[in-house]
Amino acid sequence: MRAVRRSVTGLVLALIAVTAPSLAPASAAPSSAPRIVNGDEGTPAEFPFLVALLQADRLAAEGAFQAQFCGGTLTTPTTVVTAAHCVINQQTGEKRGPESILIGIGPRLRAADLRVMQVTAVTPNPDYVRRTAVNDIAVLTLAEPVTGALVLRPAARGEAAAMLTAGSPVRVAGWGNTVTAGKAFPDTFRVGNLVVFPSDSCGSGAEFTYAGFTFDGFNSEKADGRVMVCAAGISDVGQVIDSCQGDSGGPLVAGTGPGARLVGLVSWGEECASSFPGVYTRVSSQYDFLQKAGAIGSAAPTVPPALTVTPRSTQLRIAMAAAADGSRVTAFAATVIDPATGQTWNCFTAPRRNGSPSVCTVDGLTNGTGYQVTAISGGPEGNSPVAGPVDATPSPGPFVGRIVRVTVRKGGSAAFRVTPSEGLPPVTARVECTPVAGGQVRTAEVDGRLALVTQLRPVRYSCVLRSENPAGVVESAPVRIKART
Repeated sequence: MRAVRRSVTGLVLALIAVTAPSLAPASAAPSSAPRIVNGDEGTPAEFPFLVALLQADRLAAEGAFQAQFCGGTLTTPTTVVTAAHCVINQQTGEKRGPESILIGIGPRLRAADLRVMQVTAVTPNPDYVRRTAVNDIAVLTLAEPVTGALVLRPAARGEAAAMLTAGSPVRVAGWGNTVTAGKAFPDTFRVGNLVVFPSDSCGSGAEFTYAGFTFDGFNSEKADGRVMVCAAGISDVGQVIDSCQGDSGGPLVAGTGPGARLVGLVSWGEECASSFPGVYTRVSSQYDFLQKAGAIGSAAPTVPPALTVTPRSTQLRIAMAAAADGSRVTAFAATVIDPATGQTWNCFTAPRRNGSPSVCTVDGLTNGTGYQVTAISGGPEGNSPVAGPVDATPSPGPFVGRIVRVTVRKGGSAAFRVTPSEGLPPVTARVECTPVAGGQVRTAEVDGRLALVTQLRPVRYSCVLRSENPAGVVESAPVRIKART
């Protein structure tokens, strides 16, 4: 048997001593007192988006505590993201019908005010593989929106890269088993503080030492770091913190406040709180599936755009790129202010389809005057925080272009394609090639964006683009070539 999938009737998070050969419940970001250690309860404010998956046929007769079998995360008011193995029969491959699942919302399963919602659609990732747990993710569509719900946004690829570096703090929550020998399921969900393991411990078999304890890593036959995340924690008293049976599908969370993101789902493990980490579905690898399934709602940008300002003569060129926070950005706006006078200028541009920076230009500025530049990105749901300010001073130049391509030809010539040089006119530009070992310099004027340097000897040259105007001379970064006879 390859591994124990973490879904059983009832849920719990468990912590087991480091010496115990089993995997305990998942925990949250590392702290001096991990909240899941030996069963500390979570509070509603910590995980308001956490939900319990309930077996509909058991709820009426036995109550939510006995009916609960997996966890999930509200990512929009009408969608719950959970593990595919929670809704797919692992022997037959048959999918659970939506009428067989109910969603419980609230921290306590035995609470009289536990909200229960119906499910109208069950959508597992069509590429889910039962044998390997690859793409272990599914979306449940609710019959009606959860009013007043606080949802958790799935991490986009760009966000996840920074949040899931080795050693990064993450948190996990659920109603899963809190012991490795026997069964002990809590009424109130538990929270665990974990850290992310290096990628080579989640597919390449490398060991990872954290808080004085060395964990074993999973090799490529068991784990795939492209679609999985490995994580575990250690308590102050030397206990392994891990997720366990019943926590399946529950959230692995990175970040706090508005920056919190769903980065993983409880998927599988060898045993609870063992020498192996828990394994979680890497949510960012499933982003396209989640979008198609309607599990990613629109939101205002939460991160300022990347801002780059390039001074030119009497102008500033402003490049902006949207942060990869999963929001929809439809426009950028930049503001230039003269701090001395308070005068402002604005320019606007739209995002480019390929994600590269978009540029707008503010003209009519005074050379030698210092300005401050800020920028925001905006979408249907609102604007991002402000990027900047960036200090910039227009100058008469010159501003040299760069050599973008060189074609060395037989007969001792080389054709150079360059970007334009700019500045206060008149501006001249030429390519200069100097033998690396010394000798006669060969030059050619730039015509448009091309320059043809001839009479080169069959030696190595260092070539630069040289730009000149009345304000001075500037050279580009050198490019080395080997001339041909």
